Amino acid sequence: MHKGGKEYRRLIGAFERIFGATMLFGTNTLKPVAKVVHRLRFNFLREATIWYNRDENQPSLSEAFENVIILSDEFYQETVDHPIPTDLDAVRVSSSAPATLDVFMRLS
Repeated sequence: MHKGGKEYRRLIGAFERIFGATMLFGTNTLKPVAKVVHRLRFNFLREATIWYNRDENQPSLSEAFENVIILSDEFYQETVDHPIPTDLDAVRVSSSAPATLDVFMRLS
């Protein structure tokens, strides 16, 4: 992907929106004595350090210059507790076709 191209800028924008996103789940229940509202909020990521404009040919100087994405504890635990079963071979074949991969993951 060309740096500075339209797709690259869209990818950076999407990543920054994901980093700032907060998921909110909730249920409303009507009990015999009262209405009960339960809400749960969590973020996908706790921390991220992304080097957008690093020269691809320059070797990393140290671990301090690596891209780092740290999932939030809640999101990590949710992915461990409820993994999405899928066929990795099918994902590899569809990796260059995002729409096909999306449909496949939704159906599986």
